[in-house]
Amino acid sequence: MTAPRSLKWFLLGFAAAGAAGGIVGTTPAKSQTAPQISVTPLPTRQPPLVAPRSASQRPALPAEDDDAQVSATPAVDAPVAGDGDPEATDPALANRSGARRAPADGEPASDADSIANPDGIVDAGDPPMPADGDNPIENDIRRKADIDAFEKPAAGYDALAFQIEIEPVLDRRPARLARFEPYDPIGIRRGAWVIFPDAEVNIGRLSNVFSSTNPKPDTVIEVRPTVRAVTNWRQHAVELKATGLASFYSEFGSENDKAYTLEARGRFDLSRRTNIEALVSTEKSQDSRSDRQAAGAAANRADIVTNRAAAALNHRFNRLTVQLRGSVTEIDYSAVTDTAGLIISNDNRDQVTREAAVRATWAFKPALAAFTEIAVNDRNFKAAAGDGIFRDSRGDRTRLGVSFGNISGVWRGELSTGYGRQRPDDARLTDVDAILFDANLAWRISPLSSLLLSARTDFTDSTNAGSAGAVVRTYGIEARHAFRRQLIGTAAIRTAVSDFKGISLTERETTGELGAEYFINRNASVFSRYQHVIFDSSAPGGNTVSDSIRVGMKIRQ
Repeated sequence: MTAPRSLKWFLLGFAAAGAAGGIVGTTPAKSQTAPQISVTPLPTRQPPLVAPRSASQRPALPAEDDDAQVSATPAVDAPVAGDGDPEATDPALANRSGARRAPADGEPASDADSIANPDGIVDAGDPPMPADGDNPIENDIRRKADIDAFEKPAAGYDALAFQIEIEPVLDRRPARLARFEPYDPIGIRRGAWVIFPDAEVNIGRLSNVFSSTNPKPDTVIEVRPTVRAVTNWRQHAVELKATGLASFYSEFGSENDKAYTLEARGRFDLSRRTNIEALVSTEKSQDSRSDRQAAGAAANRADIVTNRAAAALNHRFNRLTVQLRGSVTEIDYSAVTDTAGLIISNDNRDQVTREAAVRATWAFKPALAAFTEIAVNDRNFKAAAGDGIFRDSRGDRTRLGVSFGNISGVWRGELSTGYGRQRPDDARLTDVDAILFDANLAWRISPLSSLLLSARTDFTDSTNAGSAGAVVRTYGIEARHAFRRQLIGTAAIRTAVSDFKGISLTERETTGELGAEYFINRNASVFSRYQHVIFDSSAPGGNTVSDSIRVGMKIRQ
């Protein structure tokens, strides 16, 4: 039977295809090797190494009363998610792929890098690819090491060193940023505590020991031990500190220093937004020969014992932070004897000062905030001054300023201005008032250079007849530069101007300083320091000049 034509052509085509397949499958001779053409398949999109986390896998934010996740400080540096704050969103969870969102200008580093990966997910170190629909421009494609190099610089970042700063204008963290060093202290870990021991020994030569118009030189050896212990708890914090100073003059033993400071700070975290900070300290030092309130005819210097207790309540309403603080300071001057052996009591300088303040801070972003502060105080003295008038007074201060926060590696601290006055209780004395200007600001110009700017306006009391006190303005600038990694030089100039009210008396003390420090290793350094002090007074015969040079060694852990 004859097959249909279409079927015949189909059988012929099938036979030809089978013959061609047999030829291709046979290994050809070397002389007849045919060129092979390989076709690369189209690339397929690889899934991200870190799988997108669902809402149930994301770390839950703690509740308002969850003490297990209390932040270190309820300050304006940490906005809270869920309050309508765009900066509070977790950057690591912003994209569906799990890619880290690139921070906007001024936005702080994310803590999401510290979140542990879920079981079964491997972190390859590189950011995941954006998911379909995500904008790749918004993702941060840098490696984690590169991010940390810019957002978590080592200089000035001691996580456990300075957690309790009650009075913002006295915050120690700006100075810590400016005082960069090749090695950060690592301390000694003992359970829940980290201990930072430090000791300095130096020998110096002074040109004018008594700060008088008749200079007398002498050589001195100074020893300065310090030990600090801080907790490493997840919430709450305690800091204990003890410092000492012992100096030994070669000729004038009356100028020997025997000083110490004992201080305890604590922070109790009530919730994520609220904490209480407290400070208790006692300090013993010796009167300064350059202090014109000191008895000029005293054969020895008076011991000054200062006891202080302070507390602050901080609460954050998202971008608004309110601080209520108060303090009590008691200063006691010991009696001294004059050159004739008579006793000078110094009771008219003993005083108790109570202060209360409220500060409101509004955070535009974590590294920029504006604040206003109102403070009141009262000062009470143990005895009347030489003119028979008590120097008891009441004061008030109003400040408006800008804070750069304490998270930046470039700027840290605050600037403020305002008005203040101190009103004597006795109407025979005039008020002491002035425009206020305060600054506590560090600028990290580069990894090798920094500037520390300081300014303070305050009112001091006076025992001079007819004067309730003086307006004291203190300004300073300190530059620090690393010539080599282990060789750091410093240059500073500071001036303090006292303008006494009610009498015609103005005093100015200007100090210039040059220094160099070489770090032998992490635990030891040697240094040298030169200081030049000029004291000018409108009173006749009150101008003095003094120089000092010191060399020494520091040991720490």
